[in-house]
Amino acid sequence: MWGINGRRGKALRGAGLALLLAAVLAGCGDGDGRSADPAGSASRAPEGSASPTTEGSASATPTVSRTGLLYRDREVSLSDVQAIKNGCPSDIYVEFADSGPRVLGSDEWDPRQDDEGKQTEEGRPPILAWSPPCSSANGRFDFDDVAVAKVAADAGDLDEAGCRAAARAAVGSGTDIDRYGTQALAVGVRFCEDFAAEGRMVLLRVVKVSGSPVAELTLSATLWAGPARAEGPPAQPGDKLYENQPFTVADDVAKAHDCGIGGVGFGSDMPRVRYRHTLSGGGGAVEYFPSCLSSPKVRFSGYAARVEGGADPDITACQDAAARGERDDLDVPVSELRTGDRFCMFDSSAKYVVLLKVTAVTAEAPVSATFSVTRWEAPEPS
Repeated sequence: MWGINGRRGKALRGAGLALLLAAVLAGCGDGDGRSADPAGSASRAPEGSASPTTEGSASATPTVSRTGLLYRDREVSLSDVQAIKNGCPSDIYVEFADSGPRVLGSDEWDPRQDDEGKQTEEGRPPILAWSPPCSSANGRFDFDDVAVAKVAADAGDLDEAGCRAAARAAVGSGTDIDRYGTQALAVGVRFCEDFAAEGRMVLLRVVKVSGSPVAELTLSATLWAGPARAEGPPAQPGDKLYENQPFTVADDVAKAHDCGIGGVGFGSDMPRVRYRHTLSGGGGAVEYFPSCLSSPKVRFSGYAARVEGGADPDITACQDAAARGERDDLDVPVSELRTGDRFCMFDSSAKYVVLLKVTAVTAEAPVSATFSVTRWEAPEPS
C-alpha cells in the first residue's frame, strides 16, 4: 500500500495543504481541482461539460453543490512507468472528490481507513485502487465494498437514476463487482458505483487502455451528489423493511462463477445474491443449484411453504404458513416454478418473515428465475 503512519501522514497532508494554498495565492494554481501525481494525472473537464458553480454568482471560482451533477467526463490517467519510478506500490489510489478525480500521492495515508486504521465509507469520497503490472502480474481494479455494476459500452446513455438502477440490479443478480482484472478492460466499458454512505454516484468510462499486461490507462469520471445515507431507528417487530424488491438466479451467472451455487441473503435494504464454489461453504436463505451441477432447483431454508389462494398474505398469515411448512430445505425444481407462485419463509434467529413471488422463469437453457421479495421484521411471539 502507498502511505505512511497515520500521524505523520496527517502532518504531511497539513503541510501539503498549506503549500497548495500558498501556490494558489501566488497565482500558480489552475483553479480546477486538478492535481498531478507521480503515478498518474487528472485533467479538467472537457469543453462543454458541466461544472459545479454557485447559481447566480459572478465569481469565477467553482463551488460544490451537495446535490445533482458535480462534474462530467473528468479524465484521470494511470501509468506503470510512473509507478516504477516511485517504488512500485502495490496499490495506487484514485479518489473521486467533489472537486474532481485525484491520484493520491505516496505520502498520503490509506484513504479507505479512518484515523483509527479501520476500513470505513463514512466521511470520505469514493475510491478506486489500481494494482500496476510492476506490482502484480495480473493487474486489477479494487472497488469500494459497495454496489458496483459493469455496463456495456453499447447500453445507451446513463444518468444518475440509470446508474443507480444498474448497480442495484447487479446486487440482485450476483453480478456486482468488487475486483476487476484490467486485462478484460476495453475502450467504452463503464462502471457504476453507488457510494450510498456519502450519497455519491460514480460513473467511470474506459477512455484508453494499452499494454499487455495493461500499463497505461485513462478513465473518464462523472460524479453525482445526493443525500448521504441516513441511519434510521432500528426496525421494530412487525415493520416492513421493503416490498417487491427483485432478485434473479441464473445458469449463465453461475457458470461465470465456476458453476457456483447461488446464495440469496435478505439484507436490510434489498436481497443480495452471491455465487460460491460448491466446496467453499456458506449458503443463503435461498439457494440456486444450476444446471451444470444437476437438474436446476431452488432451495428455501428455514421454515418455508408454498402459499396458495388469491390475495397476498400479510405478515401474520405468511409467518403462520411458513411455520406450518417444511423445516430446512424445501427444494423446488425450476421446471415446477410458474409465474405468480408464492412462498413464505420465517427465520426465528434472523428475525424475519419473507414473502417471495415468482415474476419470471425460464426452464429451458439457459435457466433463470426471478423473484420479488417483501421482508418484514418478525413480530414478537404471542
